Amino acid sequence: MVSAQHYRVARNVRNTLAEYESLKDIIAMLGLEELSERDRATVRQARRLDRFLTQPFFSTEAMTGSASRFVSLKQTLDGCERILTGEFKERDESDFYMIGAVDDLCATGDEDAA
Repeated sequence: MVSAQHYRVARNVRNTLAEYESLKDIIAMLGLEELSERDRATVRQARRLDRFLTQPFFSTEAMTGSASRFVSLKQTLDGCERILTGEFKERDESDFYMIGAVDDLCATGDEDAA
């Protein structure tokens, strides 16, 4: 059984990524600066989510060279929820790539940027 939080967060992540997918053609033709501020915020949020969901899995450690980490479902849901609420809007999207749990951002010593 999926919890209410799981359902809600997964649905919001899915909607954000789908909206980003629909904006990709506009971005390719006109550029990001031609989007409304709301759409640009959606794009930034979706890119952070996309990179965050590329977690360092044990099965890819040999191919990526990145140390693997165990990230629980709760940590993943919490991280997605925190990204969706804009908690990390000042962070660069590349900061989310292969980090494991979102709390790993704070472990880098850049807590004030969060």
